[in-house]
Amino acid sequence: MIKNKLLKTICLILFLSIVITGGISQKNEKISPRMQRSFDKKGHGEKFVAWVYFKDKGPGKLQKMEEARVALNLKSLNRRLRHGFEALVDEYDLPVYPLYVDFIKQYVRRIRHTSRWLNAVSVEATSQSLEMIAHFRFVNKVDEVLVYTFRDPVIEKKTEPAPQATLAESIVFDYGASFTQVDQLNVPALHNMGYSGRGVLICMLDAGFSNLGHEALDHLDIVATWDFLNGDPNVFDEEGQMGKGDHGTNTLGTIAGYEPGELIGPAFGASFLLGKTENGDLDWERHIEEDYWIAGSEWADTLGADIISSSLGYRDRHTHGEEDYSWQDMDGDTTVVARGANIAASRGILIVNSAGNDGSSHSGQNTLGSPADSDYVLAAGAVNSQGSRVRFSSEGPTADGRIKPDVMAMGEMVYSAAPNERDEYELVDGTSFSCPLVAGVAALILEINPSWTNQDIMTAMKSTASQYESPDNSNGWGIVDAQKAAFYPLKNIHAPLLFTVSRVGNNYGFFIQYMDRLTWAPNPRNGDQVVSYRVYAKQLDSQDQSFTLVAEVDAQIASYLRRGLLEEENFLYKIISVNASGEESDPNYALR
Repeated sequence: MIKNKLLKTICLILFLSIVITGGISQKNEKISPRMQRSFDKKGHGEKFVAWVYFKDKGPGKLQKMEEARVALNLKSLNRRLRHGFEALVDEYDLPVYPLYVDFIKQYVRRIRHTSRWLNAVSVEATSQSLEMIAHFRFVNKVDEVLVYTFRDPVIEKKTEPAPQATLAESIVFDYGASFTQVDQLNVPALHNMGYSGRGVLICMLDAGFSNLGHEALDHLDIVATWDFLNGDPNVFDEEGQMGKGDHGTNTLGTIAGYEPGELIGPAFGASFLLGKTENGDLDWERHIEEDYWIAGSEWADTLGADIISSSLGYRDRHTHGEEDYSWQDMDGDTTVVARGANIAASRGILIVNSAGNDGSSHSGQNTLGSPADSDYVLAAGAVNSQGSRVRFSSEGPTADGRIKPDVMAMGEMVYSAAPNERDEYELVDGTSFSCPLVAGVAALILEINPSWTNQDIMTAMKSTASQYESPDNSNGWGIVDAQKAAFYPLKNIHAPLLFTVSRVGNNYGFFIQYMDRLTWAPNPRNGDQVVSYRVYAKQLDSQDQSFTLVAEVDAQIASYLRRGLLEEENFLYKIISVNASGEESDPNYALR
């Protein structure tokens, strides 16, 4: 312990000498123009919230890569493999170099969050401190952390739900007043088949969740929770802390509520991560700071989330005098949250986000909020119970000319769990509630198609929506059809299911023979078209990181025993279905 402390102290001294040797110039070129304008506007004695970006992640890259791979959550690993991320990790997965963080601590009031994706820390500091930090050799840039005020639409309070269609005899569940919002998306058809999102992990990023004891929510499998505002695992309302959980209760009830006769959400059988990333102290607006959202998304990746459902929308109306993003910035790559969403998508996470509540576009200027502008984010707009776009639903195109929103779902008079009482329900409005409805459908699609990528799901949903032949910047590709999307013929042949590997050792007394037993299950969607399965292996600790074909197995067989292995050898396996014409499915993976 003493040696470790001494070594760390020596490293810090050497590090400081390098930094100081670099000298300090008189011009702070690393301070962004936006940050500089805030300095000039607010005065130098004020506290600022800023991003400090670093130039690199320090020495020892190869060792850090291996440590990151070993530390991967199994669900996160499987999600990456499903997306063809066979390297498993990259530089985005490496931690921020701790010596950089330790050095910065001396100059700031507080370090709020550390982002491995952005290779940055968000800090609270004076302008003088930030100007000094900008001179350090290892610092790449200093920029402002923006705070957005997301206003939900102001609509006359309603006490009666939207007109409810007559329940057909073929409907298994009694959806109560929530029937209209799920029936519009053809969700009951999948529920009737036994699908509910089971096995899918959804991360909800919102303003807290005040009523998890509600009768429609107490069935949920909640895997983990974290309050990013206050730094503790409690996502419900706590006296003296920031954040009010009404909105999160509403969105969670919309996606996953289950109380027959009252409320049934699309993905009531899914598992959940609940992240408190917004300060919703007022009923009509939520303060959303971009570093909290980035931290929540990285947390979701670490824990293996398949889907992030987020009602975030960065644009204008910043709360503390920060400079606004403009409609020209909605190009899918400019805002911090769009960059974060793009990185999340590259890890295989499907991000479903509200399009925004800022209404119609004017003179070609979009009203989108970021990260809905990202090409890798499924942006959900709002319609009413009759299927017509609601006037507050934001419109595209993005600044670079792409169609947005992507799809539509009910966002007016949506029926959900109320935030205060165990058995009360209420009607809510906004694309904030279109978003969880769409995310819930995405979970059903992934449950049915576990080998599909995030882009596959987006393609299927858009290709089967109500106006897929004539998409526009008001309604995108139209209202989602869950059943059509789930069985969209995206692939002609599908990977086998339940692919697993286990190490077996036979002790012959004078030596032990090690084998890997691989098993799988035929995919019923293939019918009888599969003629064989091809099994490939890659040795993880070898310099050669290519896959080698180790077996081709007849379609009637669902296992393979690979013999002659050493105890310390670890392999990544993939299996592919093959039809009579030689066409291959996407792979399924298993790790030993």
